[in-house]
This record gives sequence, structure tokens and C-alpha cells, in this order.
Amino acid sequence: MIRHQESEEPAWAKYITEDNLPTEDLQYLCSIIGLEATKKLMFKAAGEKFSIHAHCNQAYKRQYILEHFDGTRRSMFDTIRACKTTQRYVYKVLEERGKVKRDK
Repeated sequence: MIRHQESEEPAWAKYITEDNLPTEDLQYLCSIIGLEATKKLMFKAAGEKFSIHAHCNQAYKRQYILEHFDGTRRSMFDTIRACKTTQRYVYKVLEERGKVKRDK
């Protein structure tokens, strides 16, 4: 559980820079979300463990495929590009939802 802390930065926060972040994880996080957001996490969530699973976006990709793929070749390529996936995966999602049957 995330502890509630003060909304203002501590006085010593001005000494935290991108160059002196203590771990590679924090440096990586900073490169993605920026220093200010990283510092907020350092202050408000210190000691917490976070995990972002490799497949955490699958449900959203599936939803996108089901809503945007219209069966055309152009739509297939646009869907593959948008989801950074394969044609096989698109057909798998559609088959699971009963939207298409592929010839085997």
C-alpha cells in the first residue's frame, strides 16, 4: 500500500538530478517519465515494489483489434503496425471472438 506523504518536495530534493539517481531502475524510469515524475515516485512510494508484466497491454491490443480490424488487407496492415504484432496474432484474436474463421 502506498503511504500518504506530504505533497511538497523535501528541502533536499534539489540535489536529485538525472546524473546522480542511485539505481539503474530509477535512471531508466527517469528516461521514460522524466525527473519530476521519478522524484515524486521516490518520495511517495519509497519501499514499494512495482511490477509491470510483459503482457499487461494484451487486453487493450485485443480490444483494439476487435474494434478496428474490418477484414480488409489495408486494415490488417494498419492493425499489425498499431499493435506491433503479427497477422497470426490478429487472426488468433478474431478466432477467439468468433469473428473470423480461417481456412486451414
